[in-house]
Amino acid sequence: MTNRYVRAAVTIAAVVIAGVMAAALLYGALVAFNAYNPMLSAFLVSFEMYNGSGRDVWVTPIGMWEGSGEYGPLPCFRKIGGGAYPYSKNHDLHLATGETLAYTYDWDDINFRHILVRDARGKVLILDTDKQGGLHVCCAAQQTRYTIPLLSTLSQAPPELVPCTEGRTVRWRIVEYHE
Repeated sequence: MTNRYVRAAVTIAAVVIAGVMAAALLYGALVAFNAYNPMLSAFLVSFEMYNGSGRDVWVTPIGMWEGSGEYGPLPCFRKIGGGAYPYSKNHDLHLATGETLAYTYDWDDINFRHILVRDARGKVLILDTDKQGGLHVCCAAQQTRYTIPLLSTLSQAPPELVPCTEGRTVRWRIVEYHE
């Protein structure tokens, strides 16, 4: 009777291990496909943010999502080798004075609209970027470099957008730009 329980335990363990290995293999295949997905590459665009403010700041590039009109951080990717991998740190990025930060994002389904700029005291300011696209049309970043100017020249960010600096999406006003 003991051998029967041992065989059952070994069989259950083997099935669990096989399931975990299959899930890990599937996850690896999905990550690899995403990294080398030719359609993803068609929608990746890069731009730089230069800090000309004279102070260290923390930046969050945000956009309006197609369809819903919600605002949130741009989906960030890191290019490694021939592929691109999703990168979770897409908000509240430290940018030292005089430094440049490169940012690659997937512009499919989102319109780049603003850079939220947080100073060392926690005040969140807003830099308007592109006025392109709308609720049903997306456009890539219109410039390759955006400069953070003197902080005194920026407006305070609307309170509705401040949660974006924590990585959240929010409802705000839907703005349409048409050519």
